[in-house]
Amino acid sequence: MWADGDGFVSISRTDDELSVVCQRERVPDGVKFDDGWSCFKLQGPFGFGETGIILSVIEPLSSNGVGVFVVSTFDGDHLLVKTTDAEKTRTLLRQAGHLLV
Repeated sequence: MWADGDGFVSISRTDDELSVVCQRERVPDGVKFDDGWSCFKLQGPFGFGETGIILSVIEPLSSNGVGVFVVSTFDGDHLLVKTTDAEKTRTLLRQAGHLLV
């Protein structure tokens, strides 16, 4: 099962799609996938009334050509960027005043 074990997993379903975000080694043979992503966790929990959290993270990345994929959970958010952009992402987030641990 894709969702078993340690590590980040997200499952989303719409009327016409099922998306599973997981570690590459969990993807069964023959399933379409896009690999080479790195995940940054935004440490929550954040109140639903708190605004601008995602924007404060995405804006410096988007302004510098870094594409992002955001997955939100009840207590936090996960920012996925291509692994080739991971170091640039770290630098840009630090420059924007975000603490990376």
